[in-house]
Amino acid sequence: MSDVGFIGLGKMGLPILKAIMEKFEVKAVYNRTKYKAEGLKGVKIADDPFSVASSCNIIFTIVSDDRACDNVFFGDKGIERTIRPQSLVVNMSTVSPEFSLYAARKFQDLHCTYLEAPVLGSTELAGQKKLVSLVSGPENAYRTVEKVIDTYSEKVFYMPTPGNAIKMKLIANLVMAVNLAAAGEGLLMAEKAGIGKELALDILGNSGAESRIVTFKSETIKAGTYEPEFLLKDMVKDLSYASDLSRSISSPIPIGANAIQYYIAAMSIGLGNLDFASVVRSFRFLIGSS
Repeated sequence: MSDVGFIGLGKMGLPILKAIMEKFEVKAVYNRTKYKAEGLKGVKIADDPFSVASSCNIIFTIVSDDRACDNVFFGDKGIERTIRPQSLVVNMSTVSPEFSLYAARKFQDLHCTYLEAPVLGSTELAGQKKLVSLVSGPENAYRTVEKVIDTYSEKVFYMPTPGNAIKMKLIANLVMAVNLAAAGEGLLMAEKAGIGKELALDILGNSGAESRIVTFKSETIKAGTYEPEFLLKDMVKDLSYASDLSRSISSPIPIGANAIQYYIAAMSIGLGNLDFASVVRSFRFLIGSS
């Protein structure tokens, strides 16, 4: 395996990096806030993204959005400045399809290869090495890093057509968001009908209305604390990208569009830094309930 670098030590990035480091040597890492790299042993903590590219020819990245990716890739201190020909960039970030294809073209011009490799799952699943990875790009590049991706993935879906991995990630998040929003609407209806939230969740989980995300988030919803695993503001960003995708391919999402409004409502009442399951609260506020 060639020299591996890693950029982005957020809630998902850090457990993914730790899983990789159990099986492979990572030469350099970078994060905008250095303290998140404290405790990592045997790895260089880079001051800038380009310092990672200067010493590594396989670079994994996982940052928040198009703007953050653009800065890491092509900014004043981006990896574009020092990346070597024949290097491979593996982008796990959830970005827009337009940005992903743009990045692929830019790296091709630099005689490098770009792979999309977004993940499905939570911080808990990342810690358990049970993420689902979606990969698009040249097959030979995927085979080069296949075993690295396997370190944090329970399942990997390879789609050769550039753009398809990130499109599928956005579609999956849209469906997940719709399921959870529908459950939130039903839970409030159950409570107003005199049925407790806990009982309603248990019944939904043992009926045809069951969905994996509702089951997975049931304890969080029961507790009502919404400790963040996947931030609501990040879900709103992903849903915005999904909405843009639907327009660009003329594929209507009338149910999804309505659900998106509940997440925007949750943002408007200050829930952005809580887990996206806190969308359940937006229904209460919309009807004037606490």
